[in-house]
Amino acid sequence: MSDLLSRAIATGAAVLVGLWIMTSGLGAAAANDACRPLSQGDTDSLQGRKAIVADIDGVLSQYFLQDYGPTNGAFLDMGIAYSRKDAALMMNIYHRRGYVVVYLAGRPRQIEVQGQTMCEATLDWLETNGFPIERGDTLLLLRDGSKAITDAKNRGRSMAEWMGVHGTQLFASMVDNVKQSLGLQPQYGYVDSDVVADAFIQVGVPAGNIFTIGNKGVSRLGYRGTHAIVGPGANPGYTKHIREFVVPKVEPVE
Repeated sequence: MSDLLSRAIATGAAVLVGLWIMTSGLGAAAANDACRPLSQGDTDSLQGRKAIVADIDGVLSQYFLQDYGPTNGAFLDMGIAYSRKDAALMMNIYHRRGYVVVYLAGRPRQIEVQGQTMCEATLDWLETNGFPIERGDTLLLLRDGSKAITDAKNRGRSMAEWMGVHGTQLFASMVDNVKQSLGLQPQYGYVDSDVVADAFIQVGVPAGNIFTIGNKGVSRLGYRGTHAIVGPGANPGYTKHIREFVVPKVEPVE
C-alpha cells in the first residue's frame, strides 16, 4: 500500500471518528437532561420535528398565593401542585397537531420527593393531570441543581432567587442541547417570567409565539414582543387562549 493511500485512509478514519465523537457528545447532552433514557426509536421519532417548549412551575401549574409566592417550594417538599385551567388540554392539542412537547423546570433533578426521584414525581404529576407524556413525542428536561437550593431551609424561595440569576442560562442550555442533538425546531413557548422568555428567544423561538401567563409584571404586560395571557383572579387559565389562538391559528405539522 502506498504512503499516499495509507495517509488518505487514516485521514478518512480520523474524520469518521471525530464525527462520531461529536454527534455522540451532543446526544449525550440531550440524554443527560431528559428524564427518560432516549432509545433509538425515541431519537428517530423526535429527530428534526417542530416543538413547543413550556416551563412547568407557575406556567402549567398554578401559583399558590395571590402575591405569586413560588409554587415550586410546595412541590419540592411535598409533591403538590395544581395545574392551570385547560393547561393540559392545550398541550394535548399541540401534541395531536404533531408538535413535540418539551417540558422544562428549574427543579433540582437530584432532590427526592415523597420517595420518588424528581423526574418520577414530575412525570407522575404530568400524567395524573392529563398532560401528554408519550415517549417519542414528549420530553421532560431537568438538571441537577445548585447546593444553594438543595441545602436551603426554604428551598422554594432559594430556587426562585437562583432562577432569577441563572434561569436564562439554564433553560437556554437545555433547549439548545435538544436542538443540536435532535434537530428539534422550537416554534412556541409558554413562560411566566422575563428570565425564561429571554431563554426561549435566545434559542430561536419567535417572540411573537411566546406567551407569558399571569397578572403581574411582564406576565401581564408581555415582554420583548411576547404576548400576555391574563384573566381574573391570581391564576388565569388557558381557555380563552385556546379558543382565540391555539385552535384557529396553530397549524398542524405535516
